Amino acid sequence: MRLAFLADIHGNLPALEAVAADLVQQAPDIVYLAGDQVNRCPWNNEVMDFIVARQWPAIAGNHDLVVGAINTPQNRPPFTEREHFPTLYWTQAQLTDHHLERIRQWPDELCINHEGLPPIRLFHGVPGNTFVGILPEEPDEQISRRLMPIPETTIVCAHTHRPLHRTVNQWTIFNGGSVGIPYNGNPDAQYLLLDGSRTQGWQPTWRSIAYDHSVIPPAFERSGLRASSGPVAELHLRTVMNGEPWISDFGHWLRFQVPHTRANLADAVATYLQHHGPGRWAFDSELSNSSHRQGTHSQVTA
Repeated sequence: MRLAFLADIHGNLPALEAVAADLVQQAPDIVYLAGDQVNRCPWNNEVMDFIVARQWPAIAGNHDLVVGAINTPQNRPPFTEREHFPTLYWTQAQLTDHHLERIRQWPDELCINHEGLPPIRLFHGVPGNTFVGILPEEPDEQISRRLMPIPETTIVCAHTHRPLHRTVNQWTIFNGGSVGIPYNGNPDAQYLLLDGSRTQGWQPTWRSIAYDHSVIPPAFERSGLRASSGPVAELHLRTVMNGEPWISDFGHWLRFQVPHTRANLADAVATYLQHHGPGRWAFDSELSNSSHRQGTHSQVTA
């Protein structure tokens, strides 16, 4: 039994198509989607068309949940503040009603059972919270507390955009990284394969697939995403193009700024870029710790 797990596509169709071509060669029995299928890249309807046509089982990520809630009674602060989340609102406006309804139907978790193999619990962030992820450097004690309600001993998660293989107490935890917007310094499209064995359980393979990034900047322009989201779109684009966590690091930094700075995203981005980037991320500042990093709002900026 071979399973594939695709996470954090974020509306990046060229990356998804590259992974799909590799899947033909890898021949998994089932492909699962681990959340954040939409938002941040221009091809949200096209990605939805692609995954719906293939009937891949999917769960919701935090971006999916917020996009599905915008302009409904289920939307909650801070995401009611349109001026602070221009890309989320742009994505919601671009998606067809049919696709929005599909997004709202995705469950938060899946329990995956195949006879003779360890059951798998699939969730996007941590149990009960899609806005917080399990980080490679997170202490075992904290991970154990997060997973305490989970009886399955094999965990597949997402959200951090960083590949992960950890064993904590009885749990083996896998994260395949991000298809559309990796954060590990490698801009290739990344995903996870698990091969099941009755004697060895689930054995992981991480796939990293190169694709043509040159089509991405023109699509940001042509789609209207760059015009709609302004400097925030530039951070999205930087992140896609070089595999570094510009947009989430900015979101983390912004949480700690005074209201005056938060009020103007263009000025905030300019200030952020003066002080932060590779080797000097706000994630790693003295304000950060593992419980803050890529926490509640940093992963949903714009």
